[in-house]
Parts: sequence; C-alpha cells; structure tokens
Amino acid sequence: MRPLVFDGVGTVSVYQTDGTLKYLDDKISKVSLQLQLDWQKVMGGESGYAFHYTAQDLADKASIEIPRFSTILAEISQGAETERGTVKFNETETGVLVATDGYTVKAPAKYGGAFVVDSDKVFLKDEDTGELVPLTRAATAPTANQYSITAAGKITTDVTNNGKVVVVTFAWTKEDSTKSKLSGKRRPKPFKLVHRFELIDDASGNPVPCQLTIWKALGGGTLDVSQERKKPTSNTMTLEIMEPDISADNPDGVAVELIFGI
Repeated sequence: MRPLVFDGVGTVSVYQTDGTLKYLDDKISKVSLQLQLDWQKVMGGESGYAFHYTAQDLADKASIEIPRFSTILAEISQGAETERGTVKFNETETGVLVATDGYTVKAPAKYGGAFVVDSDKVFLKDEDTGELVPLTRAATAPTANQYSITAAGKITTDVTNNGKVVVVTFAWTKEDSTKSKLSGKRRPKPFKLVHRFELIDDASGNPVPCQLTIWKALGGGTLDVSQERKKPTSNTMTLEIMEPDISADNPDGVAVELIFGI
C-alpha cells in the first residue's frame, strides 16, 4: 500500500459492551492514536551480553478533540452520571434601584425558572470605591440599611437608596434540565470506539475509505471542559486502550484495527 497522508476527520461512534450505540458525532476536530511500546534495558543475564532488552507493558492511548460539550462525553470519559429533572443555579446580578419598583431579579424570567425564596443577599455598591455594603432583610417598611423582597424576587428599600447600584446574589431553579454528576470515586465503563473517515489518494485523486476500531477502550486522562472569552470551546477526551475479549466480531482478540480501502 502506498503511504497515506492523514488530513481529514470523519465520524466517531461509541458502543456499549452489549452493542448499543451510546454516542455519535460527525463534527470531530481531532482524533489521535498513540501506539506505544517501550523497552527496558536489563543488566546481566545468561546471553553473554552486558545487557538485554525486555518489553514493558503496552501504553497505547487515544484522544478525541470535540468543539463542544456533551454529557455523554462526561459519561464515557469520566464515568459521570447524567441526571434530568429540576436543577438549581446560583446567580449574581447588578442593577439600579428605581423609585417604587426597586429592582427585580431577571434570571428566573429570562430562562423560565423560579426564584428560590430566602436565598437572596443584597448589597449596595459604592460608586466611588466599589465596596459592597450589605443590607438586612426586613418583612415590611425597610430602612436605608434594609430591604424587602417578594416571592418573585422584587427588591424594595428606603427611598434614600433610589438610583443606587445594587448587587444581588440568589438561587433559582429550572425544571426539565440536565446535570452531570461526577463522584470522587467514579469509574467509567469500557466501550468500543469506531472512527470512520475518508482520505484522498494524492496519486489518483480518488477517495480512500478508512476506519479505526478500538475494540475495548476505557475513559481516562483528562476531559477538558474549558470556557475562554471569545474563543471556541474544545473538549479533549483521553482514552486508555485495553485488551479486549475474543468475540464473534473480534475472533483474534486484537486491541486496535486500522483498515484502509486501498
């Protein structure tokens, strides 16, 4: 086979050990396979030489770079648990107290959530120093050092605070949401990974079908969940390659297969 230049990325699919399709993505930024076999120099022995080489255990690894986050990535790479239902967010808002209306927190209405009663802390922000001066919650008729708040998150205070900047920390809940839960004792489950891609034969200009199969992989290394201002998110999932069992699909029990249609 003529040498090929790897210059394209295709589709990645992940299967559970029972054959169920767990994850499918056709917009992968990078797939990296690092096959590593190290040798250790051992002194002495009966060969007559000063030393001989002994192969160490294989240290094969693979990694996938994906330009977005999915809870499935957290599951297969870190053993996370995905939970759907009502979740709670912690919020901080800065606004201005206006006459009569005061200030009403915005996040619950913006995202279709509900304000959590008694979760609020309110501060006046000094316009010169930026110092936050805490206000005390009062049921009714708040003074200049107090505030009142409704179940909907509307804050009112004494008229002497009108026009001042207010900082509010509070919690709110949203139904039908998703949570990734990562235990300190988490352990991911093994899976099969298939990377199906296409290359171009420089000599003929024809497409070459290719496939990488990792028969038994285990999530490990680092799942990078990063946010950087004005830069796209990129998550890198590192996998450990394991020794698979012999099966009808894999009668030779190979760990990794590279297939080229050329």
